[in-house]
Amino acid sequence: MEKETDKNEGEAPSAEEKNGAEAELEKLKHDMLLQRADFENIRRRLEKQKQEDVAYASFNLVRELLDVVDNLELALSHAPEGDPMRKGVVMVLEGMLKTLSKFGVKKTGAKGEQFNPQLHEAFSMVCDETKPDNSVTEVVRAGYVFNDRLVRAAGVLVNRLPHDDAAA
Repeated sequence: MEKETDKNEGEAPSAEEKNGAEAELEKLKHDMLLQRADFENIRRRLEKQKQEDVAYASFNLVRELLDVVDNLELALSHAPEGDPMRKGVVMVLEGMLKTLSKFGVKKTGAKGEQFNPQLHEAFSMVCDETKPDNSVTEVVRAGYVFNDRLVRAAGVLVNRLPHDDAAA
């Protein structure tokens, strides 16, 4: 029996065994490539998420500071022109807006532009024949974007001309 074992060990593997081993090797290579691709996709996704987290880390702070901006604007709207405090409020408001703009905060919503439901919140509709249909006639509350992400939609009045419903 020892001689048979020695004989089998010294013999070359059969063609069937070679084909089976090669198929197994190819399967393992394929699996390894898939795992490597999955790993790269996960790494890229995590890197993108990390960059996004860094870019928008201050999002909640910006949202809170906009309440301060609103209060300063409200104070200005009620302060008489000759009031010495008005100048100080203007300086603080301008400084706040300048600082916010340095960090990627921009005002949105301008009188006369087309109403965009992704940037505007319609507070009311008005009918003014002298202005284009579906245009912003007045900005009641400014909107803001932070690094291209909407923080708050602009509150606007939208011009809506009468439409002939029978034609539709």
